[in-house]
This record gives sequence, structure tokens and C-alpha cells, in this order.
Amino acid sequence: MISLIETKDGSFSLKRSDLNESYHSEYGALSETKLVFIDYGFLYWCNNNPNANPNVLEIGFGSGLNAIATMKFNPAKVYYETIELYPVPVELIQKLNYGKLLSMEKEFETMHLSPWEETVEIDNTFSISKHHTAAQNYDFGNERFDVVYLDAFSPDNEPELWTIDFFKKIYQSCRANAVLTTYCCKGIVKRALKEAGFQIEKLPGPEGKREVLRAIKRI
Repeated sequence: MISLIETKDGSFSLKRSDLNESYHSEYGALSETKLVFIDYGFLYWCNNNPNANPNVLEIGFGSGLNAIATMKFNPAKVYYETIELYPVPVELIQKLNYGKLLSMEKEFETMHLSPWEETVEIDNTFSISKHHTAAQNYDFGNERFDVVYLDAFSPDNEPELWTIDFFKKIYQSCRANAVLTTYCCKGIVKRALKEAGFQIEKLPGPEGKREVLRAIKRI
């Protein structure tokens, strides 16, 4: 059901045959993550909040690429919380080349082998808490997060994670001026984010995608 693929920039990704959808852009998994989630989301927030330590929420842990890239380009001390209903089998994770490409092979392995439902310190600047559950049923709490990566499968395949009600839960979990980024720029997603309270902006996408979204909780 899940197979390994190589993307255009040389980084690997995974593909779900039952959904006919890959975990990352086939034009470049690493380049997509770096632009959409790191540059537009994480580093944008860090640059606007110097000397602050962000709490990051990721919807869709998947291959772990967003998490290891956040650790790689991290200028602060990060708490990283991530949700995944369908963990990727270890034998596939071991074939991914993100650790090698980012010179973080040990950290990538530790991140994936760390237990679920516990907070694990990967190093003194990065702690991660992985939750094996459905994101739509998870209690995110109130005003906890500064950066959100919305990296679920597309609205066609996971419609429950792109609704107004779900975005309202995310909005409530965000602190003032929190930043959410996503690769999906569909009209229904833009409207739902606005209805939930976010201010949105379209940004140039990575290769193969014209635009992506950044949403901010303005208070």
C-alpha cells in the first residue's frame, strides 16, 4: 500500500497506492518542505519573534521530513508535537534518505524510534511528542502553539482535516500571531481558514505548484 519513490530533487518520498497520493511533491520532497513549512512557516515566525522558543504542531507526521528539517534549520529551542493515525512501517523509514541529506542520520533514527505518547528530547534544542491518533479527535488544548504545519493528505482523501470545525480547533490551540502553513491552496481551504478566524495570504509555491497558503492568527 505504501511504496518508496524518488523525487526530482533527489530526496525520497512515499506513495499511498490506495489514495493515489504521495506524501510530498514528486518534484522535490525536501525542497517542498523547506519552502512551505520551514521558510514560510517556522523561520518566518522565528524571524518575527527573535529569542523566543516556539511550540510547533504538525498535522501528519508521515515520513518525519518536516520534523527533521525543523530540527536542522532550528535557531531556537523547539517543542514539537505531531499527530499521525497511520505510522509508516520502520522498514520504509530506514530507506528514506533525509537523515543523510541533512547530515542528521542519528537524529532522524532517534526521532522515529522514540515511543509514542511521550515527550522525548532528541537534543538540548529539540523535543518531540508523537501522538498515534486521529487528528480530528485529538484535544489540542488552548493557546499552546506558535507554528502549525498542516500537512495532511489532500481534501479529496482526508476531508475531515480541512473543515471549518477542524480549523476552529486549530485556531483555538494557537497563541497570538501564530503561523500556519500548508501546501493546499484550494478555495474551500481558504474559505474555511478565514471562517475559522485566520488571516490568509497566498505565496509562490515550490516547483510544480503555483501557490501555497500561510495563515496567521492576528490578535
